[in-house]
Amino acid sequence: MGTALQVTTPYSRFRATIYRWLHRPYLAACAISYVVITLLVIAYLQKAPTYKSDFDIVLPGTGANSQVNIDEVGQVVSSTSAPFGKGYNPRVNYKEMIKSRNLLDNAAKTLNLTAHEFGSPKVRLTEQTSILNIETTGKSAMLAQNKAWAIYDALQAQLDHLRADEVKRRDESIKAVLDQYRERLNATRNNIIDFQQRSLIVSAEQLQRETATLSSIKEKMVMIQAEIGQGEDYVSQLSVDLGVSPAMAGQAFVLQSDSEFRGYLSELTSSASQLSEYRSRWGDGHPKVKAEFARFEHSKQSLRNRSQGLVGPNAAHIFTTLDLKNNPKRAQLFADLINAYAVKKGKEAKFVELDQAQTLLNEKIKIYAREAAELERLQREFDLAEAVFTSAAARLEASKADVFASYPIVQLMTPPSLAFKAVSPKKGLAVAAALFAMIFTSLAIFMVNKRREIVALVVDKPKAEG
Repeated sequence: MGTALQVTTPYSRFRATIYRWLHRPYLAACAISYVVITLLVIAYLQKAPTYKSDFDIVLPGTGANSQVNIDEVGQVVSSTSAPFGKGYNPRVNYKEMIKSRNLLDNAAKTLNLTAHEFGSPKVRLTEQTSILNIETTGKSAMLAQNKAWAIYDALQAQLDHLRADEVKRRDESIKAVLDQYRERLNATRNNIIDFQQRSLIVSAEQLQRETATLSSIKEKMVMIQAEIGQGEDYVSQLSVDLGVSPAMAGQAFVLQSDSEFRGYLSELTSSASQLSEYRSRWGDGHPKVKAEFARFEHSKQSLRNRSQGLVGPNAAHIFTTLDLKNNPKRAQLFADLINAYAVKKGKEAKFVELDQAQTLLNEKIKIYAREAAELERLQREFDLAEAVFTSAAARLEASKADVFASYPIVQLMTPPSLAFKAVSPKKGLAVAAALFAMIFTSLAIFMVNKRREIVALVVDKPKAEG
């Protein structure tokens, strides 16, 4: 048997190395794992850089109250309560709204990006606060910041749209109710107009004015009655003092103011004086006495005829001895008597007229009182309908200001940041992760390789102790 010499070549040495590794599978597995980890780290580090921008929004934690006073109607109170006491947390609603497809599509359109290119932001809720933190990423710092602004603007636009839609739907509902109130208000107003057209009274002030007029008439009647009594006493006493009645005093003025009567009266006085003188001289049978007597009777008859023509029969004999022209004071008293009597008669006539007016006004007020009660009832119905309508309209206007009840106001607490360096890839993190993976892989392969010794050690130790 001969011995052959074997010549080694690089290829043969490579084959021998592979053969030795294949006979050590655990080392091969470990080496392959290292290679895979290294390739993954290299691939991670070769990724395009990613920049981050974040901002914080806050929801106010207190409500708002407002109160409006409307003259002759009442009060309108508008209140917006705090959003954190209704059994739900509006921050969760806003978180889902920010991550909603509709909002992200609107935000992406503002940057001319697709929804896939825009991505989805990260939203974090800070416990025990009303703060939301929104984080966006981009291939550049400016793009990340623009995404953040786009999300914020889209959120505000979405909230404005929802608030406007809520107000619109609420207005439509309230306006439907207002139409019913308006119909009732118009019906009550028409009832008042119809009643005013067929009644004597058109307003409650009429009854008040008529009542005031009646009271004024009664007061005037009392005063005139007192004045009539006073004037009657004055006329009566003056008539007794002068010995003539007011009618006689008036007749005396009429006769004394007539020139023909005064002529006859002067002729009668002269004839009476002459007749007395002739009788004292010659007696009744003397011709001159008879002639003068005839003259006296003629004057007397003329005076009687004239007085009858002026003031009526049987009046001349009363005034034959009343020469008012020669007694001014007596004439003034006659004038006062006539004036007082005329004033008294005027007041009596006025009292009669006021009494008639009082009677008519009493009947009129009775009718007014019945109609005023009906008008007041209709007016109360109208006032109630008007108050309800005005209050509802005021609540409608006040509710328009309460736009943050369902969707609380959002305030930008921290504006979107502009990153100075990329957040990914991180070289240090990649190296640390690779080392950790290699160590973990090495430990795992070692434990698999030495599993027999480990199992024996674990099983034999209790036996030795036993």
